[in-house]
Amino acid sequence: MGIICVERVLVAVRDLAASRENWRRAGFAVATGEFDGDDIRVARIAAGAVEIDLCATHSAESKSPLAKHLLDATRNDNSGGIIGWVWGVKGVLISNERESNSIRSIKSIGLPGLAGPPVKAEMLSSGLPGVVTAAAPINLDIESRRQSLASLCGTNPNTVEYLEHIVVMTPVLPDAIAALEAIGVPCKRIREVGNGARQAFFKLEQTVLEVVGPATRGRPGCWGLALMCADIAQAVATARANGLQATDPKLAIQGGQIARIVDPLDGVAIAFMQPGPAETTDRI
Repeated sequence: MGIICVERVLVAVRDLAASRENWRRAGFAVATGEFDGDDIRVARIAAGAVEIDLCATHSAESKSPLAKHLLDATRNDNSGGIIGWVWGVKGVLISNERESNSIRSIKSIGLPGLAGPPVKAEMLSSGLPGVVTAAAPINLDIESRRQSLASLCGTNPNTVEYLEHIVVMTPVLPDAIAALEAIGVPCKRIREVGNGARQAFFKLEQTVLEVVGPATRGRPGCWGLALMCADIAQAVATARANGLQATDPKLAIQGGQIARIVDPLDGVAIAFMQPGPAETTDRI
């Protein structure tokens, strides 16, 4: 399919207005306007060239394939969380290649576009339990996407410059690696983390997909986001000034510094990172 990037991350939220405020307090600039399609409303945040979409469904009768996943993520005591992401694809999507004789049923989701009409993203089988993925064509390079999102959303007061990595928990790591490599996303490295668990790393543009398995506690699926900042001290100070608890920056295993917002935002664990003075951005 020619996957070149994670184009956007999809976050399920229960109350979009409350979630906008939650992420604003953490120092993220949220786009003023909202997208509404198939009974799903979306508020948008920029993490460099990657879009973070806060998604809420306002109808149980929504026709969007995302609706069930959004409802499941916010049902009962669940506050939401990352349900998955959209791959950015260079070239032709499957449905365009096989419009008249498709060998499988293809569902699409309508999402806000960057510099034009809504995007049609085709649902894919992720091979990762608890994770929803889709694919959408992109025709802008990384810098053009970064500039478009910055223009749309504004500057993040927490100084977040890009999405450094997504953390995913999975029950059978070899199956996850095989599923990702089958769609053209190669594993770059595997690391032993103890107690029988390993981390597999996949990198697209600036973003690392970190898949950890076997998941032994909680449900499999996306766990959190690590976001690279220009000034981690400012990121922590911004969160604290807005009433959120955040840890002091400390040395990170992969180098540089890391700090965390103590309580997840809509079920999403958030870490802020800053590289050390002698580090490069290539961590894999």
